[in-house]
Amino acid sequence: MFHSTLFKLGFTCKYKHFMRLYNEAKKAQYMPYDVLKQNQEKKLRKLILFAYHNVPYYHKLFKKLNLKPGDIRTIEDLQKLPILTKEIIKKNQKDFIPNNLSKQKYINASTGGSTGQPLQYRISIEDALLDVVLFYVNCEQAGYRLGDKMAVFAGSQLVPSTKSSLVKKIKGWIINTKYFSSFDMSDRYLDKVVEDLNRFKPRFLRGYASSVFLLAKHIADKNLELKFEVKGVFTSSEVLFDYQRALIEEVFNCKVFDQYSQNDGGASMFECEKHNGLHIDMFRSIVEVVDEEGKQLDRGTGHILATSLHNYAMPFIRYDTGDMGILSDKKCDCGREMPLMEKIIGRVSDFIYAPNGNRIHGEFFSHIFRSLDGGYMRFSWVKEFQIVQRKINELTIKIVPDDARNINDSDLNKLKEIILNRTGEMDITIEIVDKIERTKAGKWKFIINEVKS
Repeated sequence: MFHSTLFKLGFTCKYKHFMRLYNEAKKAQYMPYDVLKQNQEKKLRKLILFAYHNVPYYHKLFKKLNLKPGDIRTIEDLQKLPILTKEIIKKNQKDFIPNNLSKQKYINASTGGSTGQPLQYRISIEDALLDVVLFYVNCEQAGYRLGDKMAVFAGSQLVPSTKSSLVKKIKGWIINTKYFSSFDMSDRYLDKVVEDLNRFKPRFLRGYASSVFLLAKHIADKNLELKFEVKGVFTSSEVLFDYQRALIEEVFNCKVFDQYSQNDGGASMFECEKHNGLHIDMFRSIVEVVDEEGKQLDRGTGHILATSLHNYAMPFIRYDTGDMGILSDKKCDCGREMPLMEKIIGRVSDFIYAPNGNRIHGEFFSHIFRSLDGGYMRFSWVKEFQIVQRKINELTIKIVPDDARNINDSDLNKLKEIILNRTGEMDITIEIVDKIERTKAGKWKFIINEVKS
């Protein structure tokens, strides 16, 4: 009770609308689909009107397309507009500045830059707050209540940046959260993490999928004792693979709840207690899944677009998130009527292009390293891996072994054979390394592809 009161007080002192937005977002989860869509479209019409009259880029775009604000009234009408890309924004930075920006409250932000140069953008205070609000609302699927103890394993995207470590500790104490870095995942560091966790005794864990997986693997490999009980694990910011989910759930003896959040477009998705996929939030943004021509799909695999309904400091309309997903046409039996994303496939750049014309998703490699071969896991000694493609006919595979003594030529030759069967003729180089470098945000980039399709 003390920590719950302190948590609410702390957030309310900084963001006076926190609890109002929290309660509104919580209530929206069980609203009928038609009501949610009507609310989205009401916000959309307001945003379009604002963008047309206040943002030079959109005013010019509408004139060029011979459109008026009244022509975009529904989610389906969005297809009249072209897809917004990072490249377009970078080339037209000044035209994305609203005429009334000086009257708005906003913060400057940037993307992680995992696919190239980071995108600099603005986000309104309310929209940034909604990202936090939705995270905590979505955590309730695992039984979380505001103020419960949580341990976070991540880099700059999940860990709040402060100039003072003391301020960071105070903030952590107020919201009952302890932060751990995802940049250093060495055995020595992970030993210390487990010691700290046993003292802190968190009820929930949150972090990048790869970071939580490496922690779980470390605990399992060294048979370390956990002196606390975890009720749920929240993963985000990276694709969660089946093998990662399985080990995390086994080690911590609880369910994993995957989440997707993206501030530059405002898209948000979460896995509920039924684990039938990720519910697409309809409170903060509009999410479209489209084909290669930008046409909206009712189901199937496509590109994820986002339209933030609250970011008037820099409206993102039909913004290409760079991610791909599989949209489901099924309804979840949890009672929520929000659409379901069956699976987040990952970044468009998470593909390898083979000389024989095949486009191979990175998950192919995860299956190689984690699947059973003749009743045993051939590559169980692989702690981490990274696939690098700089030329169409060349591939470099970086491997971090759990123990160099476990490396053998038979496994490496088998690895090359499996890949060549899918790619055709290709030069494959295998490098044994001590660690895989993280991105600036602390993420594990398992595919680095510098070849365009």
